[in-house]
Amino acid sequence: MSDGFDVSVAGVHLPFPAMNASGAWSSTAAELRDLARSASGAIVLKTATVHPFLHPEYRSLHNPGFDKMVPLVRELAADPARPVIASIAGAAPDEYATLARAFADAGAAMIEVNFADPYVAATLAPFEDRDALRAVLRKLVAASAVPISVKLPERTPLGWRALSAELLDAGVRVAVARNDFAGFEKLLLESGRQLEVIAVGGVESGYDVSRALAKGAKAVQVGSALLREGPQLFARLEREMRAARARLAGGRGS
Repeated sequence: MSDGFDVSVAGVHLPFPAMNASGAWSSTAAELRDLARSASGAIVLKTATVHPFLHPEYRSLHNPGFDKMVPLVRELAADPARPVIASIAGAAPDEYATLARAFADAGAAMIEVNFADPYVAATLAPFEDRDALRAVLRKLVAASAVPISVKLPERTPLGWRALSAELLDAGVRVAVARNDFAGFEKLLLESGRQLEVIAVGGVESGYDVSRALAKGAKAVQVGSALLREGPQLFARLEREMRAARARLAGGRGS
C-alpha cells in the first residue's frame, strides 16, 4: 500500500501509519502471519521475556520465551513488505540487552521496550529511580543494532519533560504513548517535539488515524478495534483515509 500514506519512524519505513498494539492479534504465529498479509503498517509482536513467563498476577505478559519467537521473526522479516517490531520486557537491564540483541539479529526493524506493563513497574521500576532508568536504556541502545522505542505507562513519577530528556540523552528517539492530550500530545510538547511518538489506543476509524497524525503522531497502534474486526481493519482504515482525502481535494477544487 502507498497512496501517500507511508511514513518513516526513526528511519524505519512503514507502508501505512497504523499497526497493531503489542498483544493485539499477536498471540500466535497464525495471527502474526495474518497481520503480515494485511494492510498493517508493521507487525508488532507480543511482548517477550527471556524465559517463558506464566504468572497469575501478570497475565498480559504470558509468553513462551524469546527463543520460541526468534524463528518466527526471521520468517516474517524475510518479507520486506512491512517491518517487524519486537516488544520486550524484563526485570533487569541485562535481560533487556539480551532480548534487544536477539531480536535485532533475527531481523526485527525496531525494538519496543514495554515499560507500560505492570510486571515491569513491580520489578525493574524504571521510573522510580533515574539511575535504574539510565542503566537499562544504556544497555538497550548499546545492544541493539536497530532503533529503540519505549512504550510508556499512562503516568510516571518523572513527568514527561524529565522522562523525555532521559530518553533523548540515552539515544532513544521513539516513544509509544496514550492517544490523548495527557499522553502523546503532552509528551510531544514537553520534549520540544524531539521525540517521534506513536499514539496507542482509541483508534476506531480512518478519521482517528488522521487526527492523531495531524496532532503530531508519526503513527498509531490499534488494539480493541483490531480484536473485534480482525486484520481487515487496516484496509478499512486506509479506505476511509483515502475517501476523506478525496473529499478534501474535491472541496478545494470547487
